Amino acid sequence: MTEQKSNKSRRSTGKVTLADIAKKVGVGAMTVSRAIHKPDLVSEELRDKIQQTIQEMGYIPNVAARNLASVNSNNIVIVTTSLIATENTLILEGLQRELQTANVQLLFLLTEKDKDWIHEAIQYSPEIIVLLNMEYDANQSQRLKNLNLPLISIGAHKTDGLGINIGVDISQVIHLLVSHLLQKGKQEIGLLCANQQLSIFQQYMKSWHSACLQYAINPHLVLHGANHASFKTGAQLFNEAFLLWGRIDAFICLSDEMACGALFEAHRRHINIPYETTISSIGGLEVSEVCYPKLTTVAIPYKEMGILAGRTVRRLFNQQIAYKPDSILVRSRLIIRDST
Repeated sequence: MTEQKSNKSRRSTGKVTLADIAKKVGVGAMTVSRAIHKPDLVSEELRDKIQQTIQEMGYIPNVAARNLASVNSNNIVIVTTSLIATENTLILEGLQRELQTANVQLLFLLTEKDKDWIHEAIQYSPEIIVLLNMEYDANQSQRLKNLNLPLISIGAHKTDGLGINIGVDISQVIHLLVSHLLQKGKQEIGLLCANQQLSIFQQYMKSWHSACLQYAINPHLVLHGANHASFKTGAQLFNEAFLLWGRIDAFICLSDEMACGALFEAHRRHINIPYETTISSIGGLEVSEVCYPKLTTVAIPYKEMGILAGRTVRRLFNQQIAYKPDSILVRSRLIIRDST
């Protein structure tokens, strides 16, 4: 049975208005309107100043503003830079499952980091904006706050007070694996990376360098492949690593698929895992349980993160909970198996 939203009147009118922009710039509202609708009639310098103020204050200068102020669109806009990254597909699976009976419309905005994705998102008159593994700078953060819209971010754990964050401590993930391998007596540890979503990759690299500094191990044993994470990519990088580094103590792969590819290549080369070298990974997917030997991995509950986000969206939409900034840390866990 479809969940019905509780009776909601019109939205709060706490949105930035044309008059607010005019007051900030020090001109009349008519001048601001001209700069938006007939820019040729306004000097370039003043036009730039007005556009910058519009971005900073989060003003919505089109029909979307009227929608936001007067009606309920039922639109939940999900902003991301990738719909095929394993992490994102699992998160979305959980989120969609939780919202399948809710009276909402999910809209996906596939964008790039350097685009004005905030401006694009508000064109859809969102009731709630969901950021899926999206990074944002201080200016974008302020613009999002100025929208006065419920915001949920899913991905890395954040405590910046912007919206509701549902995230994993990426630094803990790498530290768990490095600490485990050091306890096993491994000193030369290599990191194998595929072409993946930039924001996620940057988080892992920051965590890798932090762990190397803390445990005084070599941070330069890193190989990055041009292709997306797959069995083939893992096998290729495993081979390249032996050519470049010789035989080292342990490998950490940034995905279970890559680790399985590395395992297959080790079998082909008659390299005994875990006695000659070890292989571990990040993900905790089903494939890590069925390969041989079974993979040591850090399980990240991507689907559970999506379910939690979906539940939060539904409750906000139905006004069952009040919207306020929050930071929800989702725990990852180390699963030690035969590959280490």
